Amino acid sequence: MPLSFDTTYKELDPKLYSRVKPKDVDDPTVVLLNDRLCDDLGLAEEELPARVLSGQELLEEPIAQAYAGHQFGRYTVLGDGRAMLLGEHVHDSSRYDVQLKGAGRTPYSRRGDGSATVSSMLREYVYSYAMESLGVKTSRSLGVIETGEAVRRRRTEPGAILVRVMESHIRYGTFQYVASQVPEELEGFADYVIDRHYPHLSDTDRKYVDFFEEVMRSSIGMVVDWMRVGFIHGVMNTDNMSVTGETFDYGPCAFMNYYDEDAVFSSVDKRGRYAFGNQKSMLQWNLARFAESLRPLFEGAPHEFDELRATLDGFEETFDRKYYSMMREKLGIGADGGRETINTVLDWLRESGADYTNTFIELETPGSFADPVYSSEGFRRVREEVADVGLDRETMRKANPRYIPRNYLVERALNEFLEGNGLSELDRLLEVLENPYESNDTNSRFQRPPPEAFDAEYTTYCNT
Repeated sequence: MPLSFDTTYKELDPKLYSRVKPKDVDDPTVVLLNDRLCDDLGLAEEELPARVLSGQELLEEPIAQAYAGHQFGRYTVLGDGRAMLLGEHVHDSSRYDVQLKGAGRTPYSRRGDGSATVSSMLREYVYSYAMESLGVKTSRSLGVIETGEAVRRRRTEPGAILVRVMESHIRYGTFQYVASQVPEELEGFADYVIDRHYPHLSDTDRKYVDFFEEVMRSSIGMVVDWMRVGFIHGVMNTDNMSVTGETFDYGPCAFMNYYDEDAVFSSVDKRGRYAFGNQKSMLQWNLARFAESLRPLFEGAPHEFDELRATLDGFEETFDRKYYSMMREKLGIGADGGRETINTVLDWLRESGADYTNTFIELETPGSFADPVYSSEGFRRVREEVADVGLDRETMRKANPRYIPRNYLVERALNEFLEGNGLSELDRLLEVLENPYESNDTNSRFQRPPPEAFDAEYTTYCNT
């Protein structure tokens, strides 16, 4: 089956988007196509030629969405500067946004060229593919298409377009935009989002309070999963927070190797605002901004906004409950208790700086790694304490990946491609990441952390 579009977003006020046209690409070439996602969307690969995936043969007129956002704490009016919504694909009664990233300039591009490098689009493909396999709710990459142009960022590379799929690209920042720029549309827009993504709330007595609570819970679930696998988003601006709890915009992101709550790999995060250990507090801050954008909906019922505020006030308790439940699973501890033991493990990780992923494998199966940190007296005491309340292997294996996309392995695979040596290293990495919870001794090199000096210098970029 080919793409089947029915784009409801175009039925909204035209101030919320701009009609756009993808840039001309004479000879687009498919570099990667996600056959697993094709199956999930009911798409036949042979009906997805490069000219369709690159927006050269259109099924309908694309749009770029307008939105706003707090970028590193500063409010800005924004929009899709290098992204275009091809349409909403409908399959098995489900609706999916299909978006092109790097397809050219839009009215929101400002000084940007609307293009993208092939390495940045391949990186997003790898990270979103890994996150989906790791069980983290995420945008997904349908394909990467080379455009034949040269794109200059830190270096000059071939240009590329990413085809990204999500339930929705509606963000906290979309609500901020509507509330500040088109306030008369706020109620209608909120109803549209609820009907599309949370239809069970449409007829509730306090649907806007319930909507906020659902967004908060889905966002908490997303960020707790980031912390489960050691993911650092790197740019948790309100315009990068989805109202459906999907991880997206894999720009300056990375996975943490050596445990460090201050870990930052983003070139634009100079002060560590979005460090690994700050992701909880930044989510709370972002949700407060989201709540502010909803406030006009309660002008006739201020007591209901008090209920929304009470929901936000309960953020820390809700987050911690979800977080400690996740950590109990990582340590194989039963449904209740174990918080002191969890804190003991976290204290040891802070002090030792051990590899985050491998530590839980070593707790489960001693002797898995030759790292001397696991032969220390401190680790022995930690494992003994955990053994008193946990170490249920079946539970641990479901929560602790054996493989993550180690940053240095991703860079090695990208460099191999850029040097003209093909996709063999990238394909092998994707093969391992397809089943990250399954151990395979022949893949042990994919479990090896980089030299500490690599992580100390490793930097990721927005590439816009």
